Amino acid sequence: MAVITFDFDDTLTQTRWDHEDECFKFVGPNLLMINRLIENIQKDNEVHVVTSRMGPAMDNQGDPLPGGQPAILPFLREHLGDSIERLAGVHWCAGMKRKKLSELGSTCHFDDDPVELTDLPDNCVGIRVATLHGID
Repeated sequence: MAVITFDFDDTLTQTRWDHEDECFKFVGPNLLMINRLIENIQKDNEVHVVTSRMGPAMDNQGDPLPGGQPAILPFLREHLGDSIERLAGVHWCAGMKRKKLSELGSTCHFDDDPVELTDLPDNCVGIRVATLHGID
């Protein structure tokens, strides 16, 4: 069994740049990555979601801005179906993820952020997730 970790924003979700409002807006789930997460759960891997957002108390409603990112837990309940019961954990880091990934023993981490992927723990393979907006 491997420990597999997934970022949330722009990895399990998708956003596009809104030129009129000059901000990123949530457009929906990244179904490819949602399916990859579910496949790893079905393979009996230990799967975690690790986000650089602040803690869950600040995540109850998601981003209050129009078009902002959704709250994590309701999003996962909606899109993972019964697989949510086998998700090993959701972790809020309030910054870089390296320490938490190391604590979890992550062997593979999916993330859209190239900075996060260059700062992974030893023995953790990073997989870059393409975004709709293509901005690093």
